Amino acid sequence: MPLTKKIRELVGLKYRQKAPKKILAVSYIGISLDESIRMKPSREHWIKHEWPLVDNRMRRLDCLAWMQKNGYPEPGRSACTFCPYHSDKEWSDLKNNHPEDFQSAVKIDEMIRDGVRGTKEKLYLHRSLVPLTDADFATPEDRGQLTMFNDECEGMCGV
Repeated sequence: MPLTKKIRELVGLKYRQKAPKKILAVSYIGISLDESIRMKPSREHWIKHEWPLVDNRMRRLDCLAWMQKNGYPEPGRSACTFCPYHSDKEWSDLKNNHPEDFQSAVKIDEMIRDGVRGTKEKLYLHRSLVPLTDADFATPEDRGQLTMFNDECEGMCGV
């Protein structure tokens, strides 16, 4: 694993050198209480995992409130670049603002195309079931759809 490799380097363990039977590093993992099911012990006896957000009983909304209170920008949703659950807005942001990551997702999208052995279904990362390179990421608002949440008329006054 890349993280373990970097931690080995940081604590001074050489390639293939056996680690002593004591804790050499503590890895602080930013999983919130909402995701506590993702908490896993370290695979390495010399790395200890700690979860400060869980220990402080902080949920995602608590973290967002803390960040806002302390002047930090709101972070995006945590997800892999090739997550099939991306919204069109997330795909569009990836394509326009992170082109290298988008190209990685395109490669993965192409790699999964032939599906799983034994099935004839084609697989795609985008919900429209087209290759990412052909997907339309425009939202209804991008296409001119009005929303009731941006000071648009609700149409309830009867006029």
